Amino acid sequence: MQIFLGRHNLDGFLFVGDSICDGDMYYLTHFLAGDRFALLAQEKTTLLVSSMETGRAGKESIADECLSTSQYQIMDKLKRCEKPEDAYCRVLVEFLQDHGIRRLGVPFRFPAGFYQPLLQDFEIYVLESPASRCREIKRQEELDAIAGTQRACERAMRRAVLLIGSSKPCGELLYREGQPLTSEKVRGAIEVSLLEDGCEAMDTIVAGGPQAADPHARGTGPLAANAPIVIDIFPRSKSSRYFADMTRTVLKGEALPEVKEIYEAVRLAQAAGLLAIRAGVFGKEVHSRVTQVFQDQGYPEREGRGFTHSTGHGVGLDVHEKPLLSEIGEALEVNHVVTVEPGLYYPNIGGVRLEDLVVVKKNGSENLTHFERQLVL
Repeated sequence: MQIFLGRHNLDGFLFVGDSICDGDMYYLTHFLAGDRFALLAQEKTTLLVSSMETGRAGKESIADECLSTSQYQIMDKLKRCEKPEDAYCRVLVEFLQDHGIRRLGVPFRFPAGFYQPLLQDFEIYVLESPASRCREIKRQEELDAIAGTQRACERAMRRAVLLIGSSKPCGELLYREGQPLTSEKVRGAIEVSLLEDGCEAMDTIVAGGPQAADPHARGTGPLAANAPIVIDIFPRSKSSRYFADMTRTVLKGEALPEVKEIYEAVRLAQAAGLLAIRAGVFGKEVHSRVTQVFQDQGYPEREGRGFTHSTGHGVGLDVHEKPLLSEIGEALEVNHVVTVEPGLYYPNIGGVRLEDLVVVKKNGSENLTHFERQLVL
């Protein structure tokens, strides 16, 4: 932190928010709170929390100091100010002045409602968070946490695949126990499995038929027989707070020749991407190798159909973080954790995507995903 502050000639870097939504704040404090608090990063880190959270913050956080807004007479300020936000901003001013702040850094997502008033008392510079680069390189305990979430992810995927595999094609739809099998039913089974493993997930994708042609469509309604079903699960551990991410595409019934060909092209593209990963290789090179496989297999489209997204992204306290495997992907480093998830999407067929989660190593990668690739169940 001192190097970052010195490089930018800053007296401190301020975060204001909650650590459930802000991975940087959790990374720097290990204090999980859904209510707003302030974090001042200098040579030491200081938390400013409400009086209700002071005791817990002092016990749970790794911050060097924990202060309460009551120490800055927040209640008196609330009585004098027309708006609670004005009172909180006055507390922030006194808090920052007490810590010798004149030149202050804030992250891009800093609340605009506080930025403008604070400009009256401080020089403020909006910068990339100093935690973001640190978060890219995972420590061993972080790798262990991600691997643990991945195991829960795979158990949930197994439950989904078994549920679809036990269904029966009847006409254009899949049926199970006399009722159409729906995206909601499969997604519910996934979510129950994750809850049993102490994980949570939002927007799990179970999209079949034409719905799967949209890479981020959650999927709704009855699942189609004889059509690919994209299952994308990206859970977060409630205890460690670390995400995992994986995708498989399955089909119940008879696969059309063009679906088999698309699936094989995606499998080959993913294999090329996985093989390309090692420390020192640029993310854009990995992405280029994947797109080249698609072109060689006769699938050159990139806009609106075909391979419409990047090859992968970092995973950690956020499900999408740096580094990127895309046209602008920078050099990979040892203990980066990234997904490799090529896909092909066509409105008249649907979509096929395969996604593994890997750790970058000096001479290759370690695949954290231990789940088979099988199209037809």
